[in-house]
Amino acid sequence: MKKTLFLIILFFSTYLYSQTSQYVEFPNINTEVPPNKARIYVIRPTGKLSHYYITLSSNGNMIGRLDYKNYLCWDVDVGKYNLEGAFEGNKIRKDQTENKDFFTVNAKEGKTYYIRLSPAYGLTTGKASFDIIEPEKAQEYIKKFPKPKVKYVD
Repeated sequence: MKKTLFLIILFFSTYLYSQTSQYVEFPNINTEVPPNKARIYVIRPTGKLSHYYITLSSNGNMIGRLDYKNYLCWDVDVGKYNLEGAFEGNKIRKDQTENKDFFTVNAKEGKTYYIRLSPAYGLTTGKASFDIIEPEKAQEYIKKFPKPKVKYVD
């Protein structure tokens, strides 16, 4: 009985408190990309190192914080976007590149970009790691994962 109660509490506390937040406008993902825009998805598909959030910035502006099995999505003007993923708390460390990874998107009109941002194990710590994800696989994840909590208003 105690074990069952513990598992129920653990499940609900993880579900209620692990939340992806997005700090920029979330587009209607069921529509085409608007003219003169591109769409970027950043997906965290695994539960590996799930007890850590990964913060995501683009050109120095905060996009959101990404929890496990979640995604962020936003539309951008055509141009270059330098993405930075970092485990939360990284800013207080001496080494400003510790636990971070970087990725550049040269956004073209009408295109959609699917990027995976996953934790990777390092020798002594974990780090964020970007790579490309196939559009078909990305769409599977997007259908399964919850929409991020949007903390943005015009």
